[in-house]
Amino acid sequence: MNPDLRNLIALQDIEQKIAGLQKSISEVPSKLHVQQQQLEDLSRAHEQRVAHCHELAKRRRALEGDVDVLRARLTKLKDQLMAVKTNKEYTAMLHEIQAVETQIRSEEDNVLDIMEQMESIEGDLKGAEKELKARTEEIRQAIQRCSDSVPGLESELARLRGEKEATEALIESDLLSRYRRIADARRGIALAEARDELCGACHVRIRPQVYADLIKNQNLYFCDSCSRILFLREPV
Repeated sequence: MNPDLRNLIALQDIEQKIAGLQKSISEVPSKLHVQQQQLEDLSRAHEQRVAHCHELAKRRRALEGDVDVLRARLTKLKDQLMAVKTNKEYTAMLHEIQAVETQIRSEEDNVLDIMEQMESIEGDLKGAEKELKARTEEIRQAIQRCSDSVPGLESELARLRGEKEATEALIESDLLSRYRRIADARRGIALAEARDELCGACHVRIRPQVYADLIKNQNLYFCDSCSRILFLREPV
């Protein structure tokens, strides 16, 4: 293969790796933010379930207190019933007693309903706490791995930048400038691999003579459509 072409291919491969590493490093803060947000959301959801359970317990105590008050009133009414002297007072007292008894039954039904809700929630909480603990540890490990990856990525980036400078030094300045112009105009991709007589970047067919010359790998040839430098990969 033409030495200049080989060096250009190596340079583009290095630059693509550098771009990938830079992207990975730049994405670390957002990944950490997302993972931290997931952790906070899990904790908040669990806290809300616990708070709901506490609220139900509070409502249950309040209702039970109301029932106790109603029972005391019912006892007092029944005592008063023995002291009434007229049928009218007796009938009115009976109606009041029945109303209190109905209210007691209603409040007791509400207490039972809350107890059933609490039983269900408390059962869910046990499983949720276990899941929260496991998921929290999983996310924390992911956060740690993400943070720990940065020094290695930066070290590899520094190595590749040194390799890039060394490779650029092997390329004649005019050719390197032309490579840069094409790369700037083509989103960083100045070279395109030719496959099946097509440009691998723009997929336009390469002229037969150009493709035949390209196979020889002796000179530099450019795509008539996208102006990228064409090349054929040598077998590994």
